[in-house]
Amino acid sequence: MIRIGITKENIEIGDVRSPFNPRQSKKINSDINFNVEVQSSNLRCFEDNEFEHEGVRVVKKLNNSDIIFGIKEADKDKLIKNKTYFMFSHTIKKQPHNRNLLIQILKKKIKLIDYECLKKRGKRIVAFGEYAGIAGTYNSVMAFGKKFNLFNLNRLSHFKNKEELYSFLENNPISHKIRTLIVGNGRVAKGASEILKYFGFKNVKLHEYKNNSHNYPVFSTIKTSDYMENITGNKFSKTDYYNNPKDYKSNFLKLSKNTDILINASYWDPRYPRLFEKDKIDDTFSIKVIGDISCDIKGSVPLTEFASTIKKPFFDYCLKTKRVKKAFENDNTVTMMTIDNLPSELPRDSSNYFGKILMTYVIPFLNEPNNRIIENATIAKNGNLTKKYEYLKDFVS
Repeated sequence: MIRIGITKENIEIGDVRSPFNPRQSKKINSDINFNVEVQSSNLRCFEDNEFEHEGVRVVKKLNNSDIIFGIKEADKDKLIKNKTYFMFSHTIKKQPHNRNLLIQILKKKIKLIDYECLKKRGKRIVAFGEYAGIAGTYNSVMAFGKKFNLFNLNRLSHFKNKEELYSFLENNPISHKIRTLIVGNGRVAKGASEILKYFGFKNVKLHEYKNNSHNYPVFSTIKTSDYMENITGNKFSKTDYYNNPKDYKSNFLKLSKNTDILINASYWDPRYPRLFEKDKIDDTFSIKVIGDISCDIKGSVPLTEFASTIKKPFFDYCLKTKRVKKAFENDNTVTMMTIDNLPSELPRDSSNYFGKILMTYVIPFLNEPNNRIIENATIAKNGNLTKKYEYLKDFVS
């Protein structure tokens, strides 16, 4: 029997989601191969008694668990040696703030499996992307309304669930001429598009968007080939771009004219060109709100100086002084929304969705030795980095 533990999240991060909801935990328990216990938490979006009601044992510590499931990075000081952990570790891009976490995982001979690396046919299996897109875009539209005193939206915590949110938006559509550009075409972009439609925005093709002839709210979605060009003059090739990113540059600023809100929903790593550079911004830059859902610090969107929080979701960036300012101080700034745990704003919905995916693609294979999907997502094991992730050696040395 495999003992599965649901950990309480790192208090410093403050994420309220759960990898499984109480009913899903009960269902896993019904399989003779598994036993689930949940670590007591007053932070989690599901209360302890909701798990107990479903017959799931609530414990103070997970010392008896074989495999521990969490959401965000675990507290490095509370890791239990020789266990297997599932989490979003945010280490595969050599993120500096999680270096010590990975060092401790190696020291304690923990098997680390990262949700972000669970892939089937090259595509991610486990992700909260759609909910990040919904929450990040809602917040961005809220910021625009507040910045220009056009409308005043409640925070997402005001709504019980996604259905209640969408019902409100359908009954209170936005009529102002607001132009929004979404960068990306994955799950995050899907969530962003979905909520904009409920807001009353009309989806238009890029050539229509460029015409700027609409007097109602519109949005358009752009993919990499729409804003990246080969510096040699050759035609854009997706395969070549991923293999030789140094041969490409972004022409995004040409598309940014007459855009009010930018939603960054694209994947990025340091090998790729940024969406734009600070020193290339000129007077034609009309973007007033940026929802950087991808939230790579000083990455694709260089104005993302840091991750904001659910408690303090916005800050302003002054293009003239190149300094961060308090949100909504004046109109001559770009208001930034850079929350890096956006699905926590719809915690029960996103947890239900996440748990359903884990029960389909992960739980059934925990008994399967050397499962390819799980092994390919294993970053560390027995005190060493696995072969696929040996490029992190200099990061932890």
